[in-house]
Amino acid sequence: MTQWTPDMIHKGMEVYSSENEDLGHVEEVYEDSFLVQKGLIFHKDRYVPYGTISSINDERVTLMISKAEAKEMHWEERPAKLESDPTQIFYDRGHESPRPLNTPHI
Repeated sequence: MTQWTPDMIHKGMEVYSSENEDLGHVEEVYEDSFLVQKGLIFHKDRYVPYGTISSINDERVTLMISKAEAKEMHWEERPAKLESDPTQIFYDRGHESPRPLNTPHI
């Protein structure tokens, strides 16, 4: 099984279900998930975990679940937020501040 990472996804990619149904597009990319913006399918923004990805090709992310299954998932909040990890939330990719663990040793 492929280990999907934030480097493989970028804003604007289209997101499809396992049944080739358009679910929306990637709005933001995080270390633990990516945000699919609300639209016709999702009436709320959804934070989709990387573990649900089946494949990534060009400008397309395909999930391993159907549209109906995706709608039933409770992905309204990021996984890191649910786990109450304030450091992860604060130092997400794209944040202007350096990550504390990436600072040089003195």
